Amino acid sequence: MRNIAVLGCLLIALNGMGVDAKEAPNADNSAQNAGAERKEAVTAEKQDNKKSDVEALAQIRKTIVDDNSLSMNAKNAKILFKNGLVTLKGPVDSEAEKSRVEELAKSCSSVSSVKNLLTIKK
Repeated sequence: MRNIAVLGCLLIALNGMGVDAKEAPNADNSAQNAGAERKEAVTAEKQDNKKSDVEALAQIRKTIVDDNSLSMNAKNAKILFKNGLVTLKGPVDSEAEKSRVEELAKSCSSVSSVKNLLTIKK
């Protein structure tokens, strides 16, 4: 009888464990990047791996990630760099974030121009 009572308590406890569980949103926002599937689209796979480009990209990424006013969407924006040109892609939460990410990218010494393709998340 005692075993049945213990088993019953265990089943009740296990039954309530999943009640408050929320599914975490998918961190991969690739599907939100309109046009990434086009053949001529600028993508990370087509980016040069020249040391100077990789270092510049790292500097831009660090500058954006270190800005605590930005949302995780903005911090996870796709950043492509080639010969001084930065291309920004992906969703951000607001027009202000879109402008701020562009401003931060332009502030890096190796950047000559920025193509801002960020979109406002709805």
